[in-house]
Amino acid sequence: ENGKKLDPHDDPIHDQSTYLDSNLRMRLYTEYGVQPYTIIQCAGDTVFIPAGACHQVRNLHNCIKIAEDFVSPELANNCLHLTQEFRHLTEHHTNHEDKLQIKNIIYHSVKTAIGRLKKEIENQKSQAST
Repeated sequence: ENGKKLDPHDDPIHDQSTYLDSNLRMRLYTEYGVQPYTIIQCAGDTVFIPAGACHQVRNLHNCIKIAEDFVSPELANNCLHLTQEFRHLTEHHTNHEDKLQIKNIIYHSVKTAIGRLKKEIENQKSQAST
């Protein structure tokens, strides 16, 4: 975009290293109809960014960021797909590892569900025998 060659280990999207300035945002709108929105976040405000929504942050003052990722069951497949994209990055890339740990999330969710089902079956058996 700016005449720079990308290093083979770079990925402009997953690296989160490209900031769209006002000129690039205007081009994005003009060429693709994508309209950005600006949100000014003040102390104590919470901003919810929906899953899959592209966003960028520009801090106007010193701040501390606290982020919480949430994986809904409906989007677990999307997370697995993203994990596969990360796996195709070179092993030296900072996002090569599975930071979201989606496979662990699925494993523990299934383990908990099976445990609850077993407990429910035991409760039903004990109620039937009394």
